[in-house]
Amino acid sequence: MKLNRFSLSAVSTVLLIVASVLTMTTTQAKVSEEEAARLGQDLTPSGAEKAGNKNGSIPAWNPDFKIPDNYQGSGSLYIDPYSDEKPLFIITVKNVSQFKGQLSEGQLKLFETYPDSFKMPIYPTHRDGKYSDFVEQNTYRNALNSTLTADGNGVLNSYGGVPFPIPKSGEEVTKNINLGSGVLFSKMTTDSVMVYQNGAQIIGRSTTTTRSPYFDPELSSDTFNAEKLPAVVQFTENLLPVRDKGKNFLIHEPVDLSNQVRGAWAYTPGTRRVRRAPNIAYDSPVGLSSFIPVDSTSGFNGSMDRYNWKLLGKREMYIPYNNYQYEDSNLDYKDLFTAGHPNPEFARYELHRVWAVEATLKEGKRNVFKKRVLFIDEDSWTPSVVDLYNKDDQIWRLTLHHTINRYDFPGVLGRAGIYLDLISGEYQVDKFQGKNKGYALNKGVKELAYFKPSTLRKLGIR
Repeated sequence: MKLNRFSLSAVSTVLLIVASVLTMTTTQAKVSEEEAARLGQDLTPSGAEKAGNKNGSIPAWNPDFKIPDNYQGSGSLYIDPYSDEKPLFIITVKNVSQFKGQLSEGQLKLFETYPDSFKMPIYPTHRDGKYSDFVEQNTYRNALNSTLTADGNGVLNSYGGVPFPIPKSGEEVTKNINLGSGVLFSKMTTDSVMVYQNGAQIIGRSTTTTRSPYFDPELSSDTFNAEKLPAVVQFTENLLPVRDKGKNFLIHEPVDLSNQVRGAWAYTPGTRRVRRAPNIAYDSPVGLSSFIPVDSTSGFNGSMDRYNWKLLGKREMYIPYNNYQYEDSNLDYKDLFTAGHPNPEFARYELHRVWAVEATLKEGKRNVFKKRVLFIDEDSWTPSVVDLYNKDDQIWRLTLHHTINRYDFPGVLGRAGIYLDLISGEYQVDKFQGKNKGYALNKGVKELAYFKPSTLRKLGIR
């Protein structure tokens, strides 16, 4: 459910919203007023089931979260409100068969690949936190008005919140991934860590500046002009490794990817020129060591037209959640990011309900991943677990997205994304706060005019 949740080190994550002219045929009807009335009743304002599960292992949604007393305010590092908790139990290779129904194929493959080192500490589940009135009100309006375009690759009549809080298709659930948090503006410095099979590391660092007209409170559903305003504009300034310093990027994400081309520019200090970068699309490799296909960031981003999308329904699943330990700036990267997979001693998994969506490559289309299965947290719309299959229908990669309750915002937002290659034994951690300072959201907002190619050149340094 996020905007600006999982940024790349070289090309930051971009918000997904595709809209088109109002006269286009749509593939999905709006929900009825009776269905929309469920929001805030048996459903949360963002569309999750408000109640817990039958045995109490998943609690009811709790919007009345109390911010820790020692939290120093927006922009400071987050205080772990659950720091006194101990794991309820730990899943290891010895007992994993008992939990197959609550794990993805990719998670099971991790146990098979690293039987001696991988484990999952399971903690009590928390569904604390809520979103702003702005987001919740717009989400209700979207439930009554938002529709998909005829090709399923665009959204109509959506603004300022989750477009499909009561989804009926895989496309609708996937569109919710990057829409709903209400982040108008952010400027953050985060690290990427590339970990090779032998445990060797490369550290990347970048500053990402993002603005989203879709969440501009000065606009409205009537004044947000999808034909003239981009969904999101974003700078990425590379700081580390030294060889990449000054190689910066600018993204203009169009509203309608069916009829418009994503605007992308790159500045290279060696030439001191700004050039168009049309290859920032689909499965082109980007980021530190060019490890991550661009459409795999944030779970999925960009055009959806190369896949058939199927909604598999809901299930209960152990997913990364409330991973405040990753916010500790005192942690050593060598201790945290060990060979094969991150150190399980610093992990936290909870049982949550997720939407499962399967994307299968269309005949005649090309992508490095033949199939993707996304498991998307019902409360935050975070793609917490993503299984990625190669052309031989083997589990190839696994993505795990951590979340925390950013209680100053408010809202549950994604933090570190972990991209594991289960065949090569390599992995990359992206958007890791690490030793960088915290950052406030929606403060010091830059005007749209700032996000242009000429600014990109000014930012370029060697």
